[in-house]
Amino acid sequence: MQDPQNNLSTSSFRGKQKLLLKQVAMFFIPIVLGYAVIELLVLNLPANYKNNSTYFKENKENIEIMVLGSSQMDGDVNPAFFDKPGICLASASQHHKLDFTILKQLLPETKNLKYVVLELSYSHLELPHNSNEFWKNSIYLKYYNINAFERKTYFKDTLVFLANPKVYSERLVDYYLLGKEKDRQLNKYGFNVNSFNGIFKENNYDEEAIIKLKRLPNQIKNDVVFKHNTTFLYSMIGYLIDRDIHVIITTLPLYKTYRAALNPEILKRRDSILTIIKEKYPQVTVFETESDSITFKITDFNNGNHLNSRGAEKYTKKLNDLINSLE
Repeated sequence: MQDPQNNLSTSSFRGKQKLLLKQVAMFFIPIVLGYAVIELLVLNLPANYKNNSTYFKENKENIEIMVLGSSQMDGDVNPAFFDKPGICLASASQHHKLDFTILKQLLPETKNLKYVVLELSYSHLELPHNSNEFWKNSIYLKYYNINAFERKTYFKDTLVFLANPKVYSERLVDYYLLGKEKDRQLNKYGFNVNSFNGIFKENNYDEEAIIKLKRLPNQIKNDVVFKHNTTFLYSMIGYLIDRDIHVIITTLPLYKTYRAALNPEILKRRDSILTIIKEKYPQVTVFETESDSITFKITDFNNGNHLNSRGAEKYTKKLNDLINSLE
């Protein structure tokens, strides 16, 4: 015969369990719902990677040109001015390691790829590569199915707001509360065709005012990083040559006041690598525009090392002409 008191204790314990679970659910459900709203708002922000990834998915089998690099390349290349189907997968703070990961994982899907454009700007070889936990890895995972984490990925790795709460909190406030970014006009390639909001415009493209700006390029040499990055770049070039893909190494336009502030030692050894590439890999094309002050005027820049949309049109057309000449 069952003990009534034991049954009562068991029933009481189960009741407490249910109450606890209910309280836990009541605590977490609003948090989860609140985060879901924030994530949805973030996903609805204008973003180049949304347009870009859609274009890639719809055109990947036809893409012939792939451009990789940092924010300089991202702002300097508008694929709308390519005669051949192309895509720019450059992004702020992106380095060669992430470039290579993107390239290798998308290559099986871009069976018609013929040209890869790699950035070798002034201090590119002096800066450490992106880590395996670089926040933009989540963007590439979500929108391009690229795993740059070099580990098993989880659902949280695809959450955009969690990737960088500070950046996206600021963007949420700017866009939804302050009405900023409303002038951004992203084309189907994810390029902002209305990018004219830099410090040069703020100073009315006044050369005397711009000379007084204190923004300096990187002045710090790093011998260990330089050696590692140089070896890594050579491996990228070899990988592409082995697959009959034409490599274009490019330097990017700099305004003369910024150019004058470059560390001559950093510049000299970057240029020495360009010379080695020309000698060691004759099939590689080196496209140097860093000192081109004839084509690129003060009104073509957002700041000392980033072109505006007008300047990007000029640069992309020059790059397009070069690629056409290689046929």
